[in-house]
Amino acid sequence: MNRIMLISLIAQLVVAVPAMSNMQVKDVHEQAANAVAIEAKAQKQYQNWADLKDQESDAIREMKATEAWLEFQNRKYDRYLKKQEKVIAELKRRKEEAKRIKMELEPFLETVVDQLELFVKSDLPFLNDERTRRIQFLRDSLDDYHLQLSEKLRRVFEALLVETEYGQNVSTSTQELMINGTPTQVTIFRLGRAALYYQTTDGSEVGIWDKDSHSWKTLAPTYALTLRRAKDMAERKRAVELLELPLGVAK
Repeated sequence: MNRIMLISLIAQLVVAVPAMSNMQVKDVHEQAANAVAIEAKAQKQYQNWADLKDQESDAIREMKATEAWLEFQNRKYDRYLKKQEKVIAELKRRKEEAKRIKMELEPFLETVVDQLELFVKSDLPFLNDERTRRIQFLRDSLDDYHLQLSEKLRRVFEALLVETEYGQNVSTSTQELMINGTPTQVTIFRLGRAALYYQTTDGSEVGIWDKDSHSWKTLAPTYALTLRRAKDMAERKRAVELLELPLGVAK
């Protein structure tokens, strides 16, 4: 029963009330009250259903929004996974490459140290103790199981760098040599890796290392002053100037 019908019914009852008895009026009042109550209940149910509909609509909209967000996140995480798969594949490739390099590098470093030792033995005889200790240090490093390969590589490269620098500088040192069968205190002058000279403390005798015979050879006394000047320049006691010194054994 809608609101218009209810109002019409009440109006008819009002018109008919004067012709009715008290009992009939009471019945009409009860019917009217029941009709009003039913209408109120129906209206309340309608409002509840309307509210429930709004709630369900809000829930549906929220679920659709959540569904859209989850679909977006799924697409995004799918891209993340594909990217991570590429990263993992690259890391695996690098791991295999590092394994291959390690298998090749370790024996290569052993070969480098062997060649360096041969080179030192065939080189000019200077700083023998220091260079021998360096070679032994490299061998101990390569045989150290707990030492990282990168550290082994660094130590070998560092040793090669030191040996390279020997060929680019000059130096002087004092040591004892056997000159004409007699132990003699001399000053050693190294000209890079080009030549190695000695001069006695009184400056009267000079000599050069002969690479062919692996022995010291005496130079002409005329080189004594030149060699002293070269030694002073190496020790920065004298301004640099051009000097003439033999790079081989003087004839």
